Amino acid sequence: MRDVRLFVAGELLPGRTLTLEPDRSHYLCRVLRQRRGDQLAVFAGDGNAYDAVILTADTRACEITIGACTQTQAAPRLRLHLGQAMIKSDRADWVLQKATELGVTDIWLLTTQRTEVHVVGERRARRERHWQRIIEGACEQCGRLWLPRLHGPLPFPDLLNDLPDAQIYLLDPAAPPLQSSPVADALLLVGPEGGFTDPERDTAVAAGATLLGLGETILRADTAAVAAITVLRQAWGWAAP
Repeated sequence: MRDVRLFVAGELLPGRTLTLEPDRSHYLCRVLRQRRGDQLAVFAGDGNAYDAVILTADTRACEITIGACTQTQAAPRLRLHLGQAMIKSDRADWVLQKATELGVTDIWLLTTQRTEVHVVGERRARRERHWQRIIEGACEQCGRLWLPRLHGPLPFPDLLNDLPDAQIYLLDPAAPPLQSSPVADALLLVGPEGGFTDPERDTAVAAGATLLGLGETILRADTAAVAAITVLRQAWGWAAP
């Protein structure tokens, strides 16, 4: 694989010439200082990576030509969903980045009774683009070729009313640690800084959730999310997703 890896939206076909969007062009030619004739690896989040060559190093409309497929990753055997309550923007970015690096396949951003961060209207559209770019950049950095799916933000009850087919774990400071390894898809629910309310926790348990603890110390919401993801991946032996 080339040292420079770039996510490119759309269908990648050998021999095809693409003009990159302005932000991708700026990143490649200005930030990474790539020039005409430089080689890189590109991927579109579908499990395949391709060689590519820069034809025109324009910081606003860089042109690349797609070469041969050089790497293929198998689709995830199991899906690992993260249901993360909305938290402050810098901490949310960090969770998205680390969840991607750790193999989460689906990220559900949630609003709960104690959520203090709300994004609506044009701000929501901007944040969704920003979050998507965080995920893409994390894939570029860590070598994942399957892009996690981003859902929401949506109200916590909406997710509970239409749960993915998965084993559900809800983080709770008073709960014991993981007792057994998940054997199917898993959904990890992480509350905001104030945690889930008692009614939210009870509703999740009624929907089939198992309470999951991470020891005696009270962790920040972002720390708890990454720690719990790591616990589940370790239980799977890091073989899946």
